[in-house]
Order: sequence, then C-alpha cells, then structure tokens
Amino acid sequence: MTAYTPYPKVIFGGATEYADETISNISISLGRRDIFEQALPALINLELWTDANTPLNLTLSQSVDVQIQDSNGNYENLAEGIISDIDISLAAYGSEGSIAIYRITAVGALASLNKRLVGSNGYAKQFDGDRIYDILFEAFVTSWNEVAPSLTWQQVPAITTWENYEGNNQTVIDNLATSITQPGDFELTAYSDGETDALTLAQDAAQSARGYLYEGRDGQIYYDAYSTRTSRVPLTLTQNDLLADGLRQAAQWSEIVNDVTITYKNGQTVNSADGDSQFTYGQLSGSKSTSLENGSDAQDQADAYIASRAYPRTYPEELTIALHSPTVSDATRDALITMNVSSAVFTDDLPAVFGTTFDGYVEGIKWNLTRYTAFMTLVCSAQSETYPHQIWLQIAPVLTWATYNSTTKWSDL
Repeated sequence: MTAYTPYPKVIFGGATEYADETISNISISLGRRDIFEQALPALINLELWTDANTPLNLTLSQSVDVQIQDSNGNYENLAEGIISDIDISLAAYGSEGSIAIYRITAVGALASLNKRLVGSNGYAKQFDGDRIYDILFEAFVTSWNEVAPSLTWQQVPAITTWENYEGNNQTVIDNLATSITQPGDFELTAYSDGETDALTLAQDAAQSARGYLYEGRDGQIYYDAYSTRTSRVPLTLTQNDLLADGLRQAAQWSEIVNDVTITYKNGQTVNSADGDSQFTYGQLSGSKSTSLENGSDAQDQADAYIASRAYPRTYPEELTIALHSPTVSDATRDALITMNVSSAVFTDDLPAVFGTTFDGYVEGIKWNLTRYTAFMTLVCSAQSETYPHQIWLQIAPVLTWATYNSTTKWSDL
C-alpha cells in the first residue's frame, strides 16, 4: 500500500475543470436506502470557492462529472449528473480580498426520467427487462412522429443536433442494450392505464419483478433483473478497511412482516405467513402490489418476502471505509473507487455484536470528499434478503453431490 490523496476534481460540460483550492467539499449519494425500495436519483452536492470577481462558468442543466485519483494517480468517475440548482453567496468582500461560495446541486439521469411521459399507447404483456427497456427507449428517444409537423429548422436552436433534440441523452440511449438485463425473470401483465411519468412506470416494473433500476458511476441507467446478482463476485473487506466508529445495527420491530399479501394481475392476491415469527413477535401484516402476470410468480415472491422479513436484521446498516487510510490496500481502494451500486461485498471481520460475518450487496453508495480525504459509505443488504433460498445459479457448475453429507437434501441447502 502507498500514501494516498484523492485530489478530487469536478468537470462541467465535459470541458471546464475545477480542482485544488477551489473545492471545499463534495458529497454524493447513489442508489437506494434499503432493498425494499427503488433507487432515488443520484444527488451531487458541491461547494466551490472562488474570488468574487472571478465567476465560475456554470449553467443549469450543464453536465457534471466528479472524479478522484486511484492509487496510481489515474482519475476515475464517481458520479455524473446535470446541474439542478446554483446558489452563490459571499463569505467575504472588501479591500483585503473576496470569497464567493458556489453551492451546486446536480441530479442523475433518473431525475430526467421523472420529467418524461410514456405509456400513451400501452405495453403488451412482457418480461420485466423488456418492459423497462421499452419505457426508457420511449422516454429518451424522440421519433419523427413526435415532432410537430409545422416545426421548421429555423425555429430550432443553432447548436441543436438530432442526438440532443429536446434534451435527449444519446449516450443513455446507446447504452440501453447493454445496461438493461433482458428479457428479465418475471412476466408482467399488459399495461393500458394511459400516459404517466417514465420513472414511476419503470420503478413499478422493477419493484414488481424484484429487480433494481439504478444509476452507475458513469451517469448511465442500469437495470438488474432478480437473477443478475447471482454472478457477482464479492469484494472482500477486512478489519484494515472498515471503520469501526459509526458501525450501527438497528433491529426494528416495524420492519418485520410475517403475514404478507401480494396483489397481481387484475387485483388477484396470494398470501404467505410464518407461524413461528407470529408466535414470537405477534402477527405483523404487510402487502405488496405488483404488475405480475402469473399467480405462481406472485406466490414465489410472497414466500420469499416472508423468508427475508419474518425476523429482524442482524447486520450493520452501513459500512464505511476511509480510502485515505494507510491501512487500506491499493487493490481494495481501487476496487472501491470503481465499484457500482448492486455490487457484492463480503467480510468476516465485523465485531461479534454484528455477527462477525456479512455477505451481501451494495444497495447505495455515499461519498464525502475533501482535497485530502475520501470517505465511502456502503449501504448494504444481506444476500439472504435477495435470495432467501438457494437457486441453481448460486451453485458452482463443477460441484457434485459427493461434496455433501449423504443425508443432505436440496431443502437443507
């Protein structure tokens, strides 16, 4: 391991860079707060200082990239968005000098998705990945039949191209074929409820199918179907990586659900319950509304929901790593810098009060940066919350039954 300083920089409009003393602090939030909801739009908060007589070259909707150095001094993207708010204040002004403070908020691509309407022609019955692809494609692509017939080129701004017409993000469009898991794992019922915002419709499809719609550190939109995570190789974190200060586990009675009802096509319902949990904690009911087509899928989800929520959580809510710490290895630091939401993590170095071992997934990432420090916080869920039962994709292809005790049954795994 080597001495490390992040030296963050911010790039506006793909060209204008600010770094060094200009940057006071940066905070970033990607992903979701827990496994039971979908991701919020990425949020980037920047505080930049400059001479009051030297304004920064910034405008609303301008692109923002936040980068830090890896262990080899190469810059890597942490997050990308567009400027949504600019606040300027004076910290000092006078004969001895002046300081202007820019407080800038940028939001990720999911925020743009929230501003676009889709679904006027409906969607046929299809799997979740295909549904989300169609929603995003409709949201971000402008076709000829959507352009007013009376529009002339003279009315279009001179800097406009077809790729950026109406604020289209051509990179997002080009990325969809590889960033969206298709076809997906669960069949969704046909949609015919009329036009609505694209984010709501896409998140409903993702939530119905137990998938995850999120933004990567490159600013693009990704969708992981339910089975996608099974192939993720976990990054192992050691005691040298994790900050013990701030580790917190909160077992909450309000999170326990031991009697669940799942609603699917045309308002039909299925139910699942855990009698032992009800005996211990009392009957704690919950419900989930989905767009699922098939009752068998709804029942599988109900059973999985009970398996993952009938008992309290026993792991820390967040894992924090100080990347500037000399105890963090270069390899681990660089892997964390390039980590995306929905990655897998593992550690067997937690204090005993947290169960020592944690095996799970990154649901959200939070960054707090200064010129010399980089704190990364992983918001995690346990693997058992995504896959409460073993599925074939989780078993190594070369594994044989001879590996197990002769009395072992599939239901024991």
